[in-house]
Amino acid sequence: MIFQGYFIRKKIQALAKKSFARKSRYCSLYEAKTFLMTFNIKDKEDVLPCVQQLKELQKDINISVFIPKKMKVTVETDPTWLLIKEEEFGPNGLPFSPLCEQFNAIPADILIDLTREDDYAMHYLELLHPVAFKIGNKSSLRELFDLTIPMREDDSIPQSLQHILYYLQTIRSK
Repeated sequence: MIFQGYFIRKKIQALAKKSFARKSRYCSLYEAKTFLMTFNIKDKEDVLPCVQQLKELQKDINISVFIPKKMKVTVETDPTWLLIKEEEFGPNGLPFSPLCEQFNAIPADILIDLTREDDYAMHYLELLHPVAFKIGNKSSLRELFDLTIPMREDDSIPQSLQHILYYLQTIRSK
């Protein structure tokens, strides 16, 4: 629904203005122990090698997957993943409070957003998550992330993650 997208984008913009008061803490790849990766289920095959790469670096990976309404196929996922199903949202496009609480309870030192530009529900949840360091590549959502990695349209998710890991390796935090 067109209005649904409009309302959730407005809510995200309002929350983003308030998020500047959030205390962020830059964290290097070596300091971070736990990652929260968010992505669209359509990108599962591209993301799994990225998850494996972080696991090889001895990192704990928590996964949150957005499943759009239009996706009718049943997808086999790991039982530990938090599945965010679009059909479980309210009429305004916002997730219900129990889902927000469940998402916010996922522990993480760094949140890495690999969702799509129009996955507004995930962006809303990411804004509310208490993690201290958020990374993404969406230029239109700069205020959502502490570190925004600019990407070209032809860059793949694994390429995006390589850029993110490069910057995380070069960050020196206190």
